[in-house]
Parts: sequence; structure tokens; C-alpha cells
Amino acid sequence: MTPEQKRKAVEAALMPFLQGQTLAQALVLWDEKYAHKPTFALQHYLRELCSDIELAHMRSRMLQALVTAFSSLQDKRQEHSIAPATTATKIAANKNHSSPELQMFMALVEQLINSAKGDNATRVRLYVLENVEKMALPPNDRRALQSWLNQIEPLTGTTPTIHLMQQVINLAYVGLCEYLGPIKADQLLQQSVSAVQRAYPLLKVQSLL
Repeated sequence: MTPEQKRKAVEAALMPFLQGQTLAQALVLWDEKYAHKPTFALQHYLRELCSDIELAHMRSRMLQALVTAFSSLQDKRQEHSIAPATTATKIAANKNHSSPELQMFMALVEQLINSAKGDNATRVRLYVLENVEKMALPPNDRRALQSWLNQIEPLTGTTPTIHLMQQVINLAYVGLCEYLGPIKADQLLQQSVSAVQRAYPLLKVQSLL
């Protein structure tokens, strides 16, 4: 994606939330500090943009809009490539580049995050992203996790340890506790584990907990 495409995506995503001078200032901040950074820097941008108490309550919805806008750009770029892959082909390719355990891990984290639904799911995703940033990880592993959690691309090119997988899953669970309460979080954890176990009957989901 070119800087111009990214800027247009940012503007389109923020227009439902910001108008006039406020939107102009948001775009200036993007141009000056974030335009040439990787896409997973979106949470840094929003953290700074929403430091104003008047914008803080919209942060999760803004993140959702930005991620959707950037994902749409990514999809369009792939559609115009010489040999576009179908969804089924992409899924098969992803599976070929990751172990069944890694696939199960990705499925469980996404299941946990999405089980919160709506704005809460975005808040949980942001919670996991922000805490992954604080973890002591090799730069490549951190970038891969951030890009995957930002829903930009699957988690490939890295092989997380069981301990790291457990840490990320725990972050998703703690995020659920934070926004939905521990009782609801426990229910969603049990439901998510059961759903993923059915999808991966030859593996043990409990090994990731």
C-alpha cells in the first residue's frame, strides 16, 4: 500500500467519528508520525490521537474502522495481482505454512476475541495488542503477532513456543475478564475451547492453556 492509499483509508475510516478541524489534525498527526510506519502501528496512532478524554470512548470503534479500511485495501491489492488466490486457496496456503498446533492456537485466540462480540471484541483485541507490545520478544516475533492480531495477515514466518502461545491466550482471557467480567469470561473460554477442540479432534486444546 502506498502512503497515499493509507492516508485515504485513514481519512475514510475516521470521518464517521471526527469532523472539520479535529479530522484535519488527526490527518496531520498521521502524516507527520505514522504514514511510513508498518500497519500494526495503528494502535500507537490511536493511543496518541485518543489521549484527549473526549475521544477516548471512541477508540475501540476507530480501531475497528481503521483495521477494516486497511484490510479492504489489502484485499483489493490481492485482487489486482497477476494470479489472485481464492479464499480456499489462501486458507490452504496458510495451512501449508503453519503447523496444526499453530493453526489451533490462532483459531483459539480468534475465537476468544470474537466471542466478546461487537465493540467489546475490538476492545479485547486492542488489549491483547497493547500487552503483546510490552512482552520481551524478538522483533520479528512481535511484528508477526501484531500483524496477525491486527488482522492484516496470518501468523506465518514464526514459530511461537508453547509458553508464548499460552501467554497470548491468557491475555485474550484477561481482556474478556476486563470487559465482560470473570463469570462471562469463564463461560466464553469453555465455549471457545470446546469449539476449537471439535475443529481439531486429533490435538489437545488443553495443552495451550
